[in-house]
Amino acid sequence: MLARRLLFGLCLLGSQWPSQLTAQAHRESAADTAALQRLLVAEDARGTGADGIAPLLDALSGPDTLFRRLAVRGLGRFQRPEFGRLLLPLLGDSVLAVRAEAATALAQSLRRAKRSDPVPDSTRLGTREAAAALARALADEHDPSVTDALGQSLGRLPLPDSAAARAAESAIRTRFVDQPSAGLAHGLYTLSRVRRATGNLTDSTVAVLRRAAGSADTVVRRLALLTLTTADGLDSATAVRAALDPDDETRRMALRGAGTFSAPLRARLIATARRDRSAIVRTEVAAASRLGDGPADCRPILALTSDRELYVSLTAVDSLGSGCADTAGAVGVLRRLALSRGEAGVPDHRWQMSAHALLALARLDPAAARTLLPKFARAERAEVRTYAARAAAAADERPALLQLARDRDRNVQEAAITGLAATAGHDADSVYLRGLGSSGHQVALAAAEALKGTTRPDAVDSLVAALDRLSATRSENARDPRLSMLARIAELGSAADGPRLEPYLADYDTAVAQLAAATLAKWRPGTLDPHPAPLAIHTEPLAAVFLQNDVRLRVTMSPASGGGRFTVRLFPREAPATVARVLRLVRQGWYDGKAFQRVEPNFVIQGGGPDANEYVGDDAFMRDELTARTHARGTLGISARGRDTGDGQWFINLVDNPLLDHEYTVFGRIDTGQAVAERILEGDRIGRVVVVVGREGDEAR
Repeated sequence: MLARRLLFGLCLLGSQWPSQLTAQAHRESAADTAALQRLLVAEDARGTGADGIAPLLDALSGPDTLFRRLAVRGLGRFQRPEFGRLLLPLLGDSVLAVRAEAATALAQSLRRAKRSDPVPDSTRLGTREAAAALARALADEHDPSVTDALGQSLGRLPLPDSAAARAAESAIRTRFVDQPSAGLAHGLYTLSRVRRATGNLTDSTVAVLRRAAGSADTVVRRLALLTLTTADGLDSATAVRAALDPDDETRRMALRGAGTFSAPLRARLIATARRDRSAIVRTEVAAASRLGDGPADCRPILALTSDRELYVSLTAVDSLGSGCADTAGAVGVLRRLALSRGEAGVPDHRWQMSAHALLALARLDPAAARTLLPKFARAERAEVRTYAARAAAAADERPALLQLARDRDRNVQEAAITGLAATAGHDADSVYLRGLGSSGHQVALAAAEALKGTTRPDAVDSLVAALDRLSATRSENARDPRLSMLARIAELGSAADGPRLEPYLADYDTAVAQLAAATLAKWRPGTLDPHPAPLAIHTEPLAAVFLQNDVRLRVTMSPASGGGRFTVRLFPREAPATVARVLRLVRQGWYDGKAFQRVEPNFVIQGGGPDANEYVGDDAFMRDELTARTHARGTLGISARGRDTGDGQWFINLVDNPLLDHEYTVFGRIDTGQAVAERILEGDRIGRVVVVVGREGDEAR
């Protein structure tokens, strides 16, 4: 039995082992598979299931290497400092993979710790103690993979003060000098991001990073440049060298720190980047043109408005809305583009340029935009009317906003209500009260937010009615509007409304139950404890998914959105619950026909939800499955609005985004067709998603 279990663990720890061997181990050890399911279910339930955390604690002290590693990872994902003490001894485990996992989990267990409270109490691990343990382990460790995990984890601890940060920086830098690796560079990057709280990086570290910016390792080179930019340590020689690098991510990063350079050097870097073959480098020009003192130089931004890639030209148009030195020239270009017919390109892209130009024009010259608004407000495409609502808000054109607040599309309604709240305030309270009754979470949320401070006597009744209606859907995805409604009731209501809120003490959402309890406590003496009754977690075949090899998704875009396809290789070992949910949704056809509603240039694209809005997704929340894997360009993550609030929507990283690491689940990576994915624009739709398995890509939907 022990031999089979060890074979089972080795197969799964090594992703290069043949899939037949994994399948054989699976067949030979049904008991192990059942134990694996129990372990993964306990983690996914965050210890709230029938077995609690017992499966993880049992595995933590058990002989099975794989189970021990998974138990360590699972306890870290709970983000509970009291589990940190259980993880400390595992930093010295005899197995490399367990030591590396323990380092990552230790930092994750302290994710909610406050910098001002490094030692909360004797039962919970404090940040100072954790930092000291990680630094000692880092000094003694010889394996590069474990060293990476230790350095990355040490860098992301919520260190309490400058002295603790300097000690961590010194420990990471000492190893980085001899072993310039991605994990250690990541640790220094994370430290540099919190410099306002703990002081900037030292000159010694900056010097080491400048040398690392010339590393043969592409990832190290990128992270070194990014860290230098974040720490205001990028010098002209390093930037000029990076601007000529064969790697387009490195060339893009050379522009990010150009704000500290002389105007002539910055202009030279921008001129070179504007002719770059890579769209992500040319896109960065718009932001780089705004660096330094004084208004932005319009010339490179205006030139990019006619770029061959619509992704780049739209970014330039959006940038013009923030103003630049040649206002008259920018207004002229924006007005011309807003009047353009948009006949070039595929159908889903023809509206883009004129709509973006209208919004930028409204921000730069409201009077010029007002004359164009009526046509856009009557457009057939809902996306165009959404831009019309945003432009109307920027131009303070309230009649158009009132018209669009009654639009048939919920996203248009949301944009109009948000615009009215900013321009008309409580003069439009009747619109907000009507919006509370919308079936769209985004509309109800915008309406509840807009009612802040209202004096309408009927507001509380309308809010309670809307809260009751949304709560009856028993959708976890309705959390945001429900919390906003509760906040308004707490603000505007009184003790007389208490009986109507008492049922929410037993709500299915813990956050709602807690806010209801806090509201009632404010209105009446005594303590009312929340006693939420969470919804049952959908049982997924986590062990079976975990054991799958070479499972991918094939995403085919709608012909109207340009067509093409890309494949996504999934990570069931790292995120089994996420992959299981995504596979189930794919097989249900949930993503077919859905839009990518958000495009943030040189950041992410997001979509896949049923209402082309980030507030509407699958009813049940997903638990985060955070690992040491970075959000590299081409990886896919799960969109969330707080810890453990994923709702099935994806985002695709358009560039390296290490600032998202340890915050959002990475569940896959684009395998083929990355150029197709990176051409996706706002409103583009998925035609079909299918599951494919095996090297030949056989469809298994």
